[in-house]
Amino acid sequence: MQRIGLRARLVAAFVGIAALATLVAAVLTSVSLHHRFDAYLDDRTEDAAASSLALTQESYAEPGRWTPTSLDLLAHELVLTGYDYRLVSEGRTLLDTTKLERDDVEFRRVASRTVRSPAGDEVAVLELFALGPNGNTRADDAFRTELDRAHILAAVIAAIIAIIAGLVMAGRLSRPLRQLSVAARGLAIGGAPPELPAGSCEIRELGESLSGLADDLARQQRARRQLAQDLSHELRTPLMLIQSRIEAMQDGVLPFDADELATLHTETLRLSRLIGQIERLAEAEAHPSPLRVEPVALDELAREAHGALAAAFEMRGMALEIDAPATRAVGDRDAVLQIITNLMSNALKYAPDASVVRLSTSTGDGVAVLRVRDEGSRLRDIDGTRVFDRFYRGAGAAEVSGGAGLGLTIARELAVAQGGSLRIDDADQMTCFVLTLPAPMAPPDQDPSGSEPGTSHDPRGGRVPG
Repeated sequence: MQRIGLRARLVAAFVGIAALATLVAAVLTSVSLHHRFDAYLDDRTEDAAASSLALTQESYAEPGRWTPTSLDLLAHELVLTGYDYRLVSEGRTLLDTTKLERDDVEFRRVASRTVRSPAGDEVAVLELFALGPNGNTRADDAFRTELDRAHILAAVIAAIIAIIAGLVMAGRLSRPLRQLSVAARGLAIGGAPPELPAGSCEIRELGESLSGLADDLARQQRARRQLAQDLSHELRTPLMLIQSRIEAMQDGVLPFDADELATLHTETLRLSRLIGQIERLAEAEAHPSPLRVEPVALDELAREAHGALAAAFEMRGMALEIDAPATRAVGDRDAVLQIITNLMSNALKYAPDASVVRLSTSTGDGVAVLRVRDEGSRLRDIDGTRVFDRFYRGAGAAEVSGGAGLGLTIARELAVAQGGSLRIDDADQMTCFVLTLPAPMAPPDQDPSGSEPGTSHDPRGGRVPG
């Protein structure tokens, strides 16, 4: 059984509402008009009875009695009232216009008045009659019929207008929904994101939700493709290494001893860590966690990361210095702390032994800046953007660190997601990573650093050797 479409339902609703409203209005109007018309007929009958009585009494008063001449004149004058009449005096009918030789004609008495002489004596009875059982004239009945016909015609016209308006409005309401339906089916087969249709705020909200769904599906598809590429690219080398060592031991080229087993075990652990990192990165790209963008103290986050990693730098014989005056930024606190930690971990891995790593913060040109500078030279001859590529590691990095090359990639994506940037600056023959984040708008009575005028910075903002 085919279901009725939205457009047909809307048209039926428009027509039904219009028909019901017209019917109710017609019934109420008809009842009111008929009631008012009946009241008008009663008033007209009373007026006609009063005027007929006055004419009859005047016709009797002039001669002081009923005469053929006065009755003839009275008959002509009473005709003008629009009613039939009968004048009876002392049991004798003097005038009667209701005598018709037709059985299908019925008269109804609508008024009866006593005719008196100038002295006040009763001289006759005047009765007024109307044609028909309701006592209406033919003009009255025609008028009633015309009113009923006008109401029926109004109902038909209203129904036609409702059908036309229903078709137009239903088309305008259902067209965006059909577009969104087609777009949703297109998304199911990998189509392009839908164009937002014009319409009511509910339609626009539905279109925006569908567009957001399309973006989420596209992001997940890209993440799946990237995951497949990453797995194919990054797992090939450790798998080949494990396979070649196993085949060499099977062929007797390498001894089957504890050292070779330890090497295989190390490669297996590295492979496991790599798979875990790839899975986490794919999950983060497919379902990114929402970032809470709010004012944060960049200098405090720098000191927190400094305190967490200072011991690791000391174990390598490296000095970790910090210069962090009060610096306010706009971003997600956890995401910013992860960026700083990744940058410092990168310096910990690749900076030369017994060197100095400097961590600093500053504010300028409406942005908050954090720099991690080390004395390493491995990145000076590399394109400043390539170090942020997925799984990129410089020459000799495998001997220095067992990382997968994802730390800087994640750091830059987090910076961009917060409206900032992360770049590398090789000035002064040193490697310097520069993180920029939006700075909050400072009130007029404060300086850009967030301190009140005339106050000094936090004494902890000085350079602290690691």
